[in-house]
Amino acid sequence: MCGEVGVEFLVFLCLLTLFYIYLGYQLILSLFVVISRKKISYVPEAFYPRITVLVTVFNEAGQILDKIKNILACDYPEERLEILVASDGSNDGTDELVKGFDHPSVLLFRPGKRKGKTDTQNQAIKTATGDIIIFTDADTRFSKKFLREIVSPFSNKAIGGVDGHLLFRRVSGNEISESQSLYWMQELKIRELESELGILAVASGACMAVMKELIGEMAVEVGEDCQLPLEVVSRGYKMVHVNEAIAWDEMPSSPKGEFKTRVRMTQRNWQGTWLYPELLNPLKNPGYAWALWSHKILRWLSPFFFFPWILMSLMLVFRGWHNLWIAMPGIAFFICSVSGVILKRFGKQLPGSGFLWSFTLANCGFLVGVLKGIIGSRIVTYR
Repeated sequence: MCGEVGVEFLVFLCLLTLFYIYLGYQLILSLFVVISRKKISYVPEAFYPRITVLVTVFNEAGQILDKIKNILACDYPEERLEILVASDGSNDGTDELVKGFDHPSVLLFRPGKRKGKTDTQNQAIKTATGDIIIFTDADTRFSKKFLREIVSPFSNKAIGGVDGHLLFRRVSGNEISESQSLYWMQELKIRELESELGILAVASGACMAVMKELIGEMAVEVGEDCQLPLEVVSRGYKMVHVNEAIAWDEMPSSPKGEFKTRVRMTQRNWQGTWLYPELLNPLKNPGYAWALWSHKILRWLSPFFFFPWILMSLMLVFRGWHNLWIAMPGIAFFICSVSGVILKRFGKQLPGSGFLWSFTLANCGFLVGVLKGIIGSRIVTYR
């Protein structure tokens, strides 16, 4: 009986932790935004510093010309704009297409043999002429006023980095894409709240702007989207999220693609976040520590609560139906998720099962990514 009570307590503890990670943290942020009097702010104004849009590519011949044209179509003075395409050893004709693009703002940087995205960025940034570096990918598209909106906050000298508002196109009828879109909308809301409170320390590498003077040599096994926001705030500057700086991208639409992406991002971000231990120390940086532990680290650790919650819920039911009351959430989650996958193979669809399966898949990715990060596995090049 004593052991059963212990299992019940652990089930409740896991469920409570998962609630905090995926709902509670956002609710507390919302409350603090309402009652807080200290909010990071800036006055939008006509501000046109010299900028470099850095597009790091590997074999993007099918995308690169559209990407360049998309950047040039933005409402920003061309004489203040440099488009630097950094090719990480492309061999599909990408470099030739960039060289043949007749425009004074468009430049090609090719370091030589393939060394990985971050290493290529490190070298390319040294040649950039902009005071602000805007990071993006070949398959990301900017809204017309994106460049103007993402540089506007830099008129406030306290701001060192800006996170754009990245939206993902949904693939209609694809449960993985649609479920991850729901997850991403919550992510954007959390970033908006953290930005208002002045504790934002994350950004999207597909649409991020950073003052060049704050960019040092980046660790090649960690992505710029993890390192640079942490570097900015560790130097005493603020990161802000700008809803008006809209960009579009596409999510992986297959379970395999989603899993691989989640593993890679978790592994690289896990390793990168621990490079800044002072930001994780609540005694030194209480605001950033709370945000980083709640928003990033606990979320990556959520499978260590999620899977035990499911397993212990099943264990309680096998011990007796009188335990069903506390095991019901975990059992229902498990049955709906598995049933949805099985029914899909027969052309049927169970409402909500796609979201549950996507949540489970994400946690599988978190689990593998964290374990790889802990054992020291490194990712330098990837496609």
